[in-house]
Amino acid sequence: MIWKYDGEKDSVLQVTKEAYINCNTTNPAASYSNGDTKVKLESSGPFFFISGSKSNCVQGEKLHIVVMSSRGGHHTGGFFTGSAPSPAPSPALLGSQAVPPATGSASSFTSRIWVLGLVGLAIVLL
Repeated sequence: MIWKYDGEKDSVLQVTKEAYINCNTTNPAASYSNGDTKVKLESSGPFFFISGSKSNCVQGEKLHIVVMSSRGGHHTGGFFTGSAPSPAPSPALLGSQAVPPATGSASSFTSRIWVLGLVGLAIVLL
């Protein structure tokens, strides 16, 4: 995440869900005020950011982000961790074929229908 702002007039705060809802600027988990803030979200889960100016936060300067994990991943609480999660093992290393993802199933479904149609046509022609 990258924020560009006037660091003399505002800041970015990473806060809890409750602080996000109430625009509570006290006791943030992290505070940034350099005007060119870069935050790397290295874990899955919810992240809550608000303006360090309570009046700006009340006017909507806040952001709720949910970082998704890969299948089989785990929720780490939504705050920074020291390292990125380990990648899932390669299907080749496990000796099995990869399972197609659930997303994009419409095109996968169409491909399967097309293949079934060709198999059906081949059977009829034999």
